[in-house]
Amino acid sequence: MATPKLNKELYNNITRLKLLNATTSDPKFVLEKSPFKEDNDEEETAASATPKDILIIGRIFPESEIFKEGAFQIEMKLTPNFPFDPPEVRFLTQIYHPNVAEDGKFCHELLVKEAKYSSKVALVDAVKAVIQYIDKPNLEHPMRANVGCEYVENRSEFNRKALECVRQHALPRN
Repeated sequence: MATPKLNKELYNNITRLKLLNATTSDPKFVLEKSPFKEDNDEEETAASATPKDILIIGRIFPESEIFKEGAFQIEMKLTPNFPFDPPEVRFLTQIYHPNVAEDGKFCHELLVKEAKYSSKVALVDAVKAVIQYIDKPNLEHPMRANVGCEYVENRSEFNRKALECVRQHALPRN
């Protein structure tokens, strides 16, 4: 991440995230924290100093019946090798979902280096992937097998627990 070209690529990715909003964009996302200053195009010193992980924090706005009642804060951790290494995505807002581990860790094949990830995958694509899985879980590779089984075998109980979690922990959508 130390080279100017990579910093420019990161800046371009974050600029695309900033252009998203919670009402009209696809995906619906609000950027809350990035390694760049808000007032101008200069990087904060942390983004270009020593090679270290970079955190990007924002809120997603799923559209599925259960999760559309709230917004969910996610963190995308970028290693110094970004864009050659995929971002690690973690939910900071608690969510009851088969594709989100209890500690908030999220997995999608688009974000796995050995699977479908490539350096051409933009952060906007990562956000889209997160929202798509929240709206339509991937039950072939759940992070929580018991929640995945419940989703398949007892959808009404899953819906009840998920909605209860949304009402207790999700952020307001406005």
